[in-house]
Amino acid sequence: MNKKLIIWDWNGTLLNDVEACVQAMNIMLTKRNRKLIEAKLYKDIFTFPVKKYYEILGFDFNQESFEELSVEYIDLYKKLSRKSPLHESVIETLDFFKAKNYRQIILSASEQLALDKQAKERGVFYYFDAIIGLDNIYAKSKLDNALKFIKNSQVDFEQIVFIGDTYHDYEVAKAIGAECILIQLGHQNLERFDLEGKAHIVKDFLELKELFNSKKPLIANNINVGNS
Repeated sequence: MNKKLIIWDWNGTLLNDVEACVQAMNIMLTKRNRKLIEAKLYKDIFTFPVKKYYEILGFDFNQESFEELSVEYIDLYKKLSRKSPLHESVIETLDFFKAKNYRQIILSASEQLALDKQAKERGVFYYFDAIIGLDNIYAKSKLDNALKFIKNSQVDFEQIVFIGDTYHDYEVAKAIGAECILIQLGHQNLERFDLEGKAHIVKDFLELKELFNSKKPLIANNINVGNS
């Protein structure tokens, strides 16, 4: 039985949707006569839980509920993200891990039906043993789903590597005992966080594959992710 597992985050990691997220929020900010944001500022302030991000932008939950704002945002995001592509070299990278006999799953804070739709539309749905999203649109923690998958898989994985783009991905990886690799392509400026000695940070998918082809161990706990 295959005992090597890659857990992929979706938004920002595989899917290049930062621009769609910025555009959606700017439409909401314009509607409320507030200052717009650019991608750099977005990456400097975006956080989990997402409710905190709204608070940073000045939304008043006494005037508008987070639930109502979430519905408005998701409606905009769905329209704007239709053209959001996969990051460069994603499919080649999925093939790379498939050839190395890794099981691959997606673990996301996106709503399940929307997540499935995005993966199918971009031709990557069938690369994954499982695609795991949330049962709501409020983008809270995905940790419970990660723990549930590991428990229900009934496999004692010898190696689990979580690949994401945010500090929350590192938190989830740590909680489930997985190695963590973060890609500098997504929703957060990773320099915001103290990740030295905790996660391995790569700039793109080429560097990610180079890491797995090398004998270089991950920083976190010195487990080799090279050829084994």
